[in-house]
Amino acid sequence: MAQKSSSFFPYLIAGLCALLGACSGNQALQDRFAANPSLGSSPSPTTTVSPTPTPETTEPDTPTTPEPTPTATFSTGTFSDLDKVGDRQREEIEDLAQLDIVQAKTSQEFAPQSNISRGEFARWLFQANNVFFANQPSKQIRPAPNNATPLFTDVPPTHPDFAQIQGLADAGLIPSSLTNDPTASQFRPDAPLTREDLVRWKVPLDQRRALPNASLENIKETWGFQDAAKINPNIWPALAADFQNGDQANLKRVFGYITIFQPQRPVTRGEAASALWFLGVQTDGLSAKDVINAPASPSPGVEPTVTPDTVNPDTPGNSPN
Repeated sequence: MAQKSSSFFPYLIAGLCALLGACSGNQALQDRFAANPSLGSSPSPTTTVSPTPTPETTEPDTPTTPEPTPTATFSTGTFSDLDKVGDRQREEIEDLAQLDIVQAKTSQEFAPQSNISRGEFARWLFQANNVFFANQPSKQIRPAPNNATPLFTDVPPTHPDFAQIQGLADAGLIPSSLTNDPTASQFRPDAPLTREDLVRWKVPLDQRRALPNASLENIKETWGFQDAAKINPNIWPALAADFQNGDQANLKRVFGYITIFQPQRPVTRGEAASALWFLGVQTDGLSAKDVINAPASPSPGVEPTVTPDTVNPDTPGNSPN
């Protein structure tokens, strides 16, 4: 028994040595891992990764609705009460209003059936003549200066229509002391315009020449007025000249066919506008429509621009390069 124990002892020692060697090897292995930081248990350095920016969500552009292009609009009527007159007179009033010759009486109403005053018609007559013949200085009426000596006691220089009324008197178109009419010391601008006034003031601007001599018998024969004897003899020459103007005569255009003149009857605003719509005689006259539709006059000294379409290639010097 003692012999068996002794023989086993070397094997026991060898096993213990092997076990100790293994432990020693494990320690060496651990030391080796600790000496190499890249293989140890230390955490690996963290690589900071910048976050990818999230693209902003851009909403699609909302299509812009274009502003509507303004279009020219035309009024169906310059004044609100022209339904009270016929189509022809309405057109005449609107033409004159477009030329700024006539104006509304109250607000937007023209009041075509209201009487017109002598002062207002004088202003319209003056304006119509100078607008119609704006490019013909020899046919224009000059306004009176503010420092002129008044010809009428009731139209001082402070009167709003002084320049026009006095200008017409200076031109001899309305009676005054300059026409040797001693009864014309007053103009009476607020009094109603009469048919006699209309003919006496307007016809000389149509004719622009000396009016013919006339007699009561002549007026009876031409116009056939039953009340010819009531007409002021100073009006006879104007009536005779107006009759010679045929269909462009003021009495025919304004009043139509009449056999009674009624010289002191007031003239309405509509009738006054019809009289002023045409200036001149049949062979040499202008209507308000003619003035509106007249082409613009070129500026003096400005040569017209020649566009390629107007160049004649057959003309020497005009051939394209």
